[in-house]
Amino acid sequence: MLDGLEVRLSRGDLADAVLASTAIPGVFPTVEWHGHELMDGGVADNTPLSHAIELGATEVYVLATGGPCVLPVAPRGAVPRIVNALAVLVRRRLVTEIDALGDAARLIVLPPPCPLEVSPNNFARAGELIERALDAAREHLDALEDGGQTPMAPSHPLRPHVHGPHVTSREKRPGADGD
Repeated sequence: MLDGLEVRLSRGDLADAVLASTAIPGVFPTVEWHGHELMDGGVADNTPLSHAIELGATEVYVLATGGPCVLPVAPRGAVPRIVNALAVLVRRRLVTEIDALGDAARLIVLPPPCPLEVSPNNFARAGELIERALDAAREHLDALEDGGQTPMAPSHPLRPHVHGPHVTSREKRPGADGD
């Protein structure tokens, strides 16, 4: 809570780890752990790819969370603008991690269900959002199976305003390029 450092909870009380992981600032209380006040790790790193790779993952599937869609117009009002700003920060961190860690593992970045006409927090329409995400994931995985890689278009929800092709899943391991 005080310094923003990431803490990987891999031993200790499971209930404390779950509570810390859900300790959203201003919504749920922080959790005391070994002299540290912990909050939801998504504040520092919403999609901790580096943790998965450090733990030995060679293939990682990513389904972006936290409202990753690029909005067609700026939200109105202070709270919606703050929420959007946080979503932009989360998206930028994920894109930066994908760029930095793509050589360390095969990263399969599934497209989020964009555009979102409904808030991801609207649980009354959760079934619809799950179906859209499932359909998009199946389509993306089928394309990977057929061609091996899928370009990330400039309008891709995770990489807005980027020119030229970019790969959303790549396999770059020693020997993959004939090394």
